[in-house]
Amino acid sequence: MRKAASCGGALMRPRAIVRIQPAAFRSEVSCLGEQLVVMLQIIQELRPGLKWYIADAQTIGPCPVPPGEPTPIVIGDTSALTEAAQAVEQFESGVFAGVPSAVAQPAFRAGGLWTEDDEDEDLGDAVVELRAFDTSCWSIATADHDLAETIRERIEQERP
Repeated sequence: MRKAASCGGALMRPRAIVRIQPAAFRSEVSCLGEQLVVMLQIIQELRPGLKWYIADAQTIGPCPVPPGEPTPIVIGDTSALTEAAQAVEQFESGVFAGVPSAVAQPAFRAGGLWTEDDEDEDLGDAVVELRAFDTSCWSIATADHDLAETIRERIEQERP
């Protein structure tokens, strides 16, 4: 496990960390591209205007960024990440950080974003951070407890 140092300045620690198991999607497998799309659609409704960054991604199917790169790479708005995720069969790992579009130069953890970072690591400027854990589950970290719980509830209600 790689441990990232926190960024300088004020820390934005997650207040809510939610794990989403495959059963929430009525599936036996996790970290599918289509599952990421479902989460992104819910987040877009709750927090529109996010710009998405990907780091430490490994995929089955086309990877939208250089595999294993810990430096967050901007993908674009939610529709851009949705399009990229639809081409991926499954994420073996990956960190997806949603940052308000108004933040031109977002702060991230020093050393990059790694899937295996502690779940309570500094979020930097991210409103929400999604992680694909070794095809076993998704993790959602956010400073907004209501956001995390609403995402979980909506996934359980709107199972594909």
